[in-house]
Parts: sequence; structure tokens; C-alpha cells
Amino acid sequence: MRWFGSLFVFIICTFFIQKSSAQQHADTSFLHFADSLSITKIVINGNKITRDKIILREIEFSEGDRLSNHELDSLIIKSSQNLMNRSLFNFASITKQIVGTQCVAVVDVTERWYIWPIPILDFGADRNFNAWLETKDFSRLNYGIDLRIENFRGRMEYLNFIVQAGYDKKLAMKWTIPYLTKGQNFGMSMLAGYQLNKEVAYWLEENKPVFYKPENGNAQEWGFGTVDFTYRQKYNFLHTITLNFDHYLFSDSLVENNPGFAYQQTTLNFLSLSYLYKIDFRDYKPYPLKGFYFDAGIFKQGLGIFGSDVNNLSVSFVFDQYIKLYKRWYFAYNITGKLSNEDSIPYLLQPAIGYKGLEIRGYEYYVITGQHFGLLKSNFKFEIIPRKVHRIKWIKTEKFGKIFYALYANLFFDMGYAYNKVNDPNNTLSNQILWGTGVGIDFVTYYDLVIRLEYTLNKQKDHGFFINLVAPI
Repeated sequence: MRWFGSLFVFIICTFFIQKSSAQQHADTSFLHFADSLSITKIVINGNKITRDKIILREIEFSEGDRLSNHELDSLIIKSSQNLMNRSLFNFASITKQIVGTQCVAVVDVTERWYIWPIPILDFGADRNFNAWLETKDFSRLNYGIDLRIENFRGRMEYLNFIVQAGYDKKLAMKWTIPYLTKGQNFGMSMLAGYQLNKEVAYWLEENKPVFYKPENGNAQEWGFGTVDFTYRQKYNFLHTITLNFDHYLFSDSLVENNPGFAYQQTTLNFLSLSYLYKIDFRDYKPYPLKGFYFDAGIFKQGLGIFGSDVNNLSVSFVFDQYIKLYKRWYFAYNITGKLSNEDSIPYLLQPAIGYKGLEIRGYEYYVITGQHFGLLKSNFKFEIIPRKVHRIKWIKTEKFGKIFYALYANLFFDMGYAYNKVNDPNNTLSNQILWGTGVGIDFVTYYDLVIRLEYTLNKQKDHGFFINLVAPI
């Protein structure tokens, strides 16, 4: 019966331990309640256009909540970051006014200017400014108007109309409605347009695009339509389902010059369906210094409805982390990967390193194609000028007169690898590890503006000076 005695002692000990634990929990709960604040009211100032419910959607506490001082301070920081990351305000701050155990939260925002008739002056068939500088051919430039109406109806909706002439002609419109339901969880966007390209990159030679231009007419016509459906769970999680329709019409001579450009077809129609899941805990999306970002997606090109040969399934992921090392020193890194199921993807649809979001610094002039690829980017930063707020006295409106700016020096190292099953002796940058390194200066200011000046060196011993307008990671 020794086991019975041992069991009895175990039950008695467990009883007293649980009783002690419950008493400690009760004491902790009492102390928490005694030290807590009751949120009696949330006051919003400065929103002349933005509706209150759009702002309240980003605040991680509500009227009637009872929180400790520490909890409330933490939620105030997160809520301020949420407001800034909606790209609605140049400044957003939350303060608390405490009387006894009651607290009034005061939200102060400075709204942006929301209507932007932006002149279009871009680089035609060239991928970016640095690639255009190789030719400096002004006849290849595009011009027109890109009308952007942000925060439409004060509901964070986005309207965009593009009328473009010049080398490539384009008409397009987009309408984004982030919140369709009362709970502000579900949203959608619609995009449609048509584009005429006088010339297109149809092949690679020494990993640089080779362009084709017919004697008459356009090399390519492209019609497109997209519908997105979004579900934003809480504050930092987003699900997106996207349905695309693409219609391509190619010149006969383009297809003859490269039969692998688009399955030897002069007309190509196909639907695509994708799902993307995002987690975003960055402190400031245009130029993060702390936090992390992750997304993962699956993308199916060709659903078998139009009978084309497009049948490509791919999966991808992105992970970014931003770390404050010590005082004014920061470190960031990015890992990106993509896998495709097709061994031979037509040039038109082939994923490649060298396009927006998939660059290795130091390889701005190159395109590296492959069915699968991976990237690793890294950045050490030193804060030369910490974020400062400045008032331009002769500009009366706060939308432009109140600005912030910061300046960073950075040292970077990137590497990548693109696997291409087709071993092309004319394009040797695939199927090998590539790396690029360099130094740069980043200037950051309001309206999400980032100006990067960088000097780079790559594995092939190419070096040069480059200008970019988005954060590197």
C-alpha cells in the first residue's frame, strides 16, 4: 500500500500548491486592477478629411478598456505606428490625460495632401533609371499624367488614373476600397488598363535585355484586368486573393525572332489566381529600423479556360528583419525565395533577378533568369542625422510646411542565385552564386520619400554609382 500513501501525499501537496498559486494570482490581479487606468474617451484632432472610424480602426485599445499604465504605453506606441503605416498622415501621435484612475487618450494627426496629378516622365522600355543612363536616348521616354487620389471619401480608398503617351502608350485605372464591411475587415480593389509597347525585351545577351522593335506598328499590345479581395485580421495580418486576366498581342516578327518568347503564339490570353499572406510588424514601412515583415504566396498562371499553354505554378516567400544594435547603429536583412514547377517558362513570363523588388545591388544593369531563385540582402546603418522635425515658416499649411527628415550611412552586402535548367552559354550569371557590396547614403523625409545614393562593386568586378528611390530592404 506504499503507492496509496505516496498518492495521498502527492494529492495533499498539489492541493496546497494550487491554493498558493491561486492566492498569488488573486493578489496579482488585485494589484493590476488597483494600478489600472480606465479609458473613458478617445479624442481625435486634426482629421479634416479622414473619418474617425478609419483612425479608430488602427488604435489597439477602445473606450471602456481597463489597462495598466505599462500596457497602455505599449499599445500607444503600436497604435501610432499603425496610423503612420497607413500612409494617411505626415505625423500621428497619441498622448494620455490622466485624472485618478481615468484616462482620456488624445490622438493628434497631420493629414497629407491627397490629390496628386503627377507628371509621368519614365524610361520607356528600360527597366530603371540606371539602365536608361546607358543609352541616354530621350526618344525612349514616356510622358503623361498619373492622377492619384488618396484617402478618397475620407475612407482610405485609393483612385488612380494613368494617361500616358510617348514611347509606350498606356491607359489604366485602379480603385482600392480597403473596407467594405462595417467591421472593417474585408476589402477589394479593381485594376484595368491597356498598353502599347513600341519595343520589348525579347531575349538576353550577356545577361542584358535585347530589345526588338518592328518597322511598323507595335511590338506588343497588352490588356490587363485584376480584382483583389483582402481580409485584414487585427492590425498586422493580411490575406489577399487575386484574380488576373492578361491579353497579349505580339507582332509576327517578334515571335519569329524568339519562338520561346510566348509559345510561338501571336495572341496569348490567360487567367491567373494567387493567394498572399502577410505579417507586418515594421515600425515605419517606407524606411523601417525595427520590427519584421513576412509574406508567403502561391501563384497559378493559366487556369485552362482559354486553352493557352500557360500552366505555371509557383510559390514564394519574403522575410525581412530590422534590428537596433546600439544607440544609432542598425542592422537589417532580407531573405527572398521563389520556386516554379515548369522547367521551360516562356521568356515573357519568366521570373528574374533584376526587376523591381528582386535586385542584387551591383547588378542593376543585368537580368538573371531562372525557374528558381533565392536572395539574401544585408545592411549595416549608422544614423548620421536622427529624425528631426522642421517647420518651414513661409509655407502656411502643415501638409507641406511641417516636415521631418533623417540621414543614414550604410554598408551593404547582397548575394543571390538563380537556377535555370536551360544552360545558356550567352548568359552565364545563372547557376552561380552572385554577390554585390558597397556603401551608400539614404535620405528619408515625409510623403514616404527615400533617396538612396550608392557606390557598388560586384563579383564580376563591375563598379558604379547608382540612384534609387525606395528603401533597399
